[in-house]
Amino acid sequence: MVPDLHDAPPSAAMQAFLRPRSVAVVGATERPGFAATTLRNAVGSDFRGSVHPVNPNYEQLAGLPCHPSLKAVPEPVDLALVVVPAAAVPGVLEDCGAVGVKAAIIYSSGFAETGSEGQRLQERVLETARERGIRLLGPNCMGLFHQPSGLVASFTSALNTGLLPSSGAAYVGQSGAIGGAVLGMAKERGFGLTTWASTGNEMDLSVAEIAGGLVESDDIRVVAAYLESIPDGETWSRLTARVQELGKHLVVLRSGRSESGRRAAASHTGAMVRPDAAFTLLNRERGVVSVDDVASLVDAVEVLVRDRRPPGPRIAVVTSSGGVGSLMADHIEAAGLRLAELKPRTREELGELIPAYGSVANPVDVTAQLFTQGDRAFEAACSPLVTDENVDALVIVLTTVTGERAVTIAEGIVRLAAGTTKPVAVVWAASHEETLDGRRVLRTGGVPVTSSVPGQIALLQKLVQAVPVPVDATEPDRTRALPCDLVDELFAAPATVTEAAGARLLDALGIPRPEAVLTTSEQEAVAAADRLRAPLVFKVQSPQIAHKSEVHGVRVGVAADQAAAAYRQIRSAGEAVAGAQVEGVLVQEMATPGTELIVGVRGSRDGYPPVVTVGIGGVATEIYADVVSASAPVTRERARQLLRGLRGWPLLDGYRGRRRAAVDAVVDAVVALSRAAVELGERLDELEINPLVVDADGISALDLLIRSRGAEPPDGKVRQRTRDNNATPGKDD
Repeated sequence: MVPDLHDAPPSAAMQAFLRPRSVAVVGATERPGFAATTLRNAVGSDFRGSVHPVNPNYEQLAGLPCHPSLKAVPEPVDLALVVVPAAAVPGVLEDCGAVGVKAAIIYSSGFAETGSEGQRLQERVLETARERGIRLLGPNCMGLFHQPSGLVASFTSALNTGLLPSSGAAYVGQSGAIGGAVLGMAKERGFGLTTWASTGNEMDLSVAEIAGGLVESDDIRVVAAYLESIPDGETWSRLTARVQELGKHLVVLRSGRSESGRRAAASHTGAMVRPDAAFTLLNRERGVVSVDDVASLVDAVEVLVRDRRPPGPRIAVVTSSGGVGSLMADHIEAAGLRLAELKPRTREELGELIPAYGSVANPVDVTAQLFTQGDRAFEAACSPLVTDENVDALVIVLTTVTGERAVTIAEGIVRLAAGTTKPVAVVWAASHEETLDGRRVLRTGGVPVTSSVPGQIALLQKLVQAVPVPVDATEPDRTRALPCDLVDELFAAPATVTEAAGARLLDALGIPRPEAVLTTSEQEAVAAADRLRAPLVFKVQSPQIAHKSEVHGVRVGVAADQAAAAYRQIRSAGEAVAGAQVEGVLVQEMATPGTELIVGVRGSRDGYPPVVTVGIGGVATEIYADVVSASAPVTRERARQLLRGLRGWPLLDGYRGRRRAAVDAVVDAVVALSRAAVELGERLDELEINPLVVDADGISALDLLIRSRGAEPPDGKVRQRTRDNNATPGKDD
């Protein structure tokens, strides 16, 4: 009995799509259109299995017998290519289930992308597929191809010019049109895709699931993915972890990143950290390369599939123009990369090859004269740079080199690149028409070439940034588990927890705070002032007032004999806020001055880990916007890296002779909060300490905001995505 592929891992499900023994094209026709093209591509490919057209209106199609139904096919069918009108799809899937088909590609449109009626039809089709144990690709998609098996099950016009040999790169995306562009551009660069898949509406299989199956293939080293929404977190986390484990590469292009209306966040960190931060951070920490357009996607795949990823940020630049070299230096610095410091031996070798009025400093100016000194003079001048241990990547900028000389120079660069494992890229700032042959030589030889300085530097930046963050699994967990009664009390229901109510959480995590008392009357405030050490801070406590100072709900430096008046003032300020329920006034001892930090955590969402953020805090934290983030939990070393990544780090590190702040105490607090966020899971919406004051003697949490999402996790269903490929079958299909 064939196992139900809905219970199988993605790799097993994908085998049914990529390596079927037999394929049926249900709804095949000779009428011009995507159904006929799908059949023609399947039959005309190098597929080593059998292809069976199915349509009761024909006896023969594409030189093959055409069967009236799936039941009439004389052998078991592994994969059904469904090219019938949308309304007929449920019946086809019933037939698939009856004859044991376990995988089907639905090309037809007319489903969720058309509205509520189409959505109901899509749900009916999915229900049928699940009942019958059938995995689905589509609907409203352009199918797939897989070169190792010779299967071509797609009608994309990008196949019209044929396929180049497999390169070890695969593409999967919701958009068939973007996939077609990727296929065409890869072909132009001289490398062929091993596998290509368009997922359309993603009724069943998603981009993440298909990518998860593809990375398990020995034929594939790089997967390029196009997304139109953030995938389910658990699926994406498994995928990225597996890619990292296998030493392979994942390149992601995502649309829909703009925010037409970011939610009004109660916390400062909620306002400053993007809603997609968890997805973005997970990708960066797992070594995923994120790009911004189709050309960049192909650029990155081209570098990775040829194993030309830069090992570090040190860039050497060679050019014949000092001005262009300066421009490159500006872009390199702006991208967070740096110009390599060339070794003395390298500079000596360059000095023997370059005219005296050139420059052996990086950027290296070889001058235009070098191009007249023999066919291999430029190649020789570049050679010392790729052997320099201080150089991680070489960028060659060509300007007015055209015609036959351009071809000669390009051939030398290809030889240079073939002799090194370091990436070599070319920026050619000249007419495409005059450098066409030279560019072709470079692309055929596997050397990326572009006309854009910013584009080339941006690519290097993304490749360098996408280095997996090492995790120290041996670091001991010194944080405390949260008491169950405390978790139930604070996080049982969706609510905003005030500083006074949340103080127990700080105590449980071992984070120091000033002594404080919640008061609900003038008498209690006076008694608290007598007991605590003056001067004091009075703060309104209300779940509806997140930023107390904005409503004049904070008074600082209160003497003991001013307690009654301060209480009345602060309580009145809170009650003047429409809809605010004032729980009381917190009377708190003032902390000693120090550097104010903000430490915030956004809770787990949709299967993604919590996001911990640290930065320079206080009331002006959003003005400075000096914050850095990481996926939770963080190790102590990762917490230190975050602090060192702040522009304000010198304030903690003994700036201008000041005593160094108690950084270890801050690290402990960040680690404790991050691990608490993991423990709380989706119960936690956000938690923020602002400010966390740190001086040389320690830390103190002066204000706290907690938002709970409640004990029941929110609806984590991933929305179904739709694509319109304008593929609607004809009546006789």
